[in-house]
Amino acid sequence: MICLRCGATVPDGSRFCGRCGLLVSDPQVSTVILEGATGEAEVERLRLVFAGDFDVEREIGRGGMGVIYRATEVALQRPVALKVLAPGLGTAPRSTERFRREARVVAELEHPNIVPVYRVGQIGGVLYIAMKLVDGRSLDSILREQGPLTVSVALYVLRAASRALAYAHKRAIVHRDIKSANLLVDGDGRVLVTDFGVALHAADLTLTEAGAVIGTPAFMSPEQCAGQRAGPQSDQYALGVVAFEMLAGAVPFESDTIAGYIHHHLHTPPPDLRRVRDDLPEPLLAVVERLLAKHPGDRYATSQAMLDALEVLPFSEQDRRGSEETLHHLAGGVDVPRVPSRELPRISDAATLVVARRPDRTRVRPAAWAALAIVAFAGALIAGGRIGAREPAQAPPIVVAPPAPAPANKPEPTPDAADSAAATLRVLTTPASAEILVDGQLVGTGGVLDHPLHPGSRRIQARAPGYADFDTTVAVATGDLVNFGRVSLRPRTGRP
Repeated sequence: MICLRCGATVPDGSRFCGRCGLLVSDPQVSTVILEGATGEAEVERLRLVFAGDFDVEREIGRGGMGVIYRATEVALQRPVALKVLAPGLGTAPRSTERFRREARVVAELEHPNIVPVYRVGQIGGVLYIAMKLVDGRSLDSILREQGPLTVSVALYVLRAASRALAYAHKRAIVHRDIKSANLLVDGDGRVLVTDFGVALHAADLTLTEAGAVIGTPAFMSPEQCAGQRAGPQSDQYALGVVAFEMLAGAVPFESDTIAGYIHHHLHTPPPDLRRVRDDLPEPLLAVVERLLAKHPGDRYATSQAMLDALEVLPFSEQDRRGSEETLHHLAGGVDVPRVPSRELPRISDAATLVVARRPDRTRVRPAAWAALAIVAFAGALIAGGRIGAREPAQAPPIVVAPPAPAPANKPEPTPDAADSAAATLRVLTTPASAEILVDGQLVGTGGVLDHPLHPGSRRIQARAPGYADFDTTVAVATGDLVNFGRVSLRPRTGRP
């Protein structure tokens, strides 16, 4: 083993370098620990390790599992992207195994829309993957500067990414972290999927624990948010978020907390893209809407079916050439005309809610507990709350903040009192004929948006002939957004 600080040879089994005292290894694994290494010092240490094999130049990116450097493969004198195990992860045997598995996974993939791997190995205790160096930019950096893309360019990117995913999914490989940062655009305007660092081979079950959440919050599917196993439909959902981002210039859901993202992915309907642009064809909107369906069964049965749906959309040879030229300019940092669009309305994070349910209706399913565990892991405090759901597919988003106790001598506002700081109610129902009632008063049919609520205890009901009633009581504070999203009533005779 080689010390990454001074380059001295360290005997096997030693934890410290005898020359400089650096903690160099965990005796349980063969991975070098780059503890405290940052910036240029880290690059210098890696140059010592890879001397003769790779000439390490500089860091160009970081992911959840590794750090990527621009380097030159000495033997062939070709530029490569050299990915090594991230500093601080070397002590975890599971991290090492996940990194090794990534090498095995990506070695199986040979596709024009997937970044190819040249070489995989371990030198001086450091695991590495040498990949093709893509001279270009990531899609997210393009979107940050450019904003929304034209319909033809967005469709070009979606088709390329879908081809890569359909190819990988046929080989039982799920990416699990599709996002705009993992879609690269090279100098020729081609789109490539990269970073299968959290990719999951369907036959490899040893590294996925129940309840584990892996992915990027803004792009995670509802089933990932609930701690369930990711499948091809999870990648479809993430690609739907990328499609939304390309068309709107922003992801559908924003939050300051992981708990907020989880809530939105599980319960909040995506904003209507028609509010942002007027040039979006309905067939494309239908594809994006299907990709962003909350339940995997409502998305495409296979990713090949998703690709087929995209490829039947009108897209001429002129569109293809124009899209490649546009992406070529964007990858090179050349300005192109911006697409006119309106600002996407921000969806406010729902506050926390106290829910009182009738005892004969209270039933908490395991998926609901999984979602609560994730929220707890994120550090969110759910004050006295309980989330009850008959089924994960029909769990209403019950999150509203407990009100501050009102002074005893202050009467509760009457329903007809004017209150500019009143709370608001948002709810949609399935079926659309369901009546929505607040404190026994009919306020809408099929849905209400921003209906005023007065502070205090409020009974919210939804009912329709032939369906079981939705009935809950919420404690509402001034200024709250009581956002139930979509409430699906269950037929009294059971599922059709």
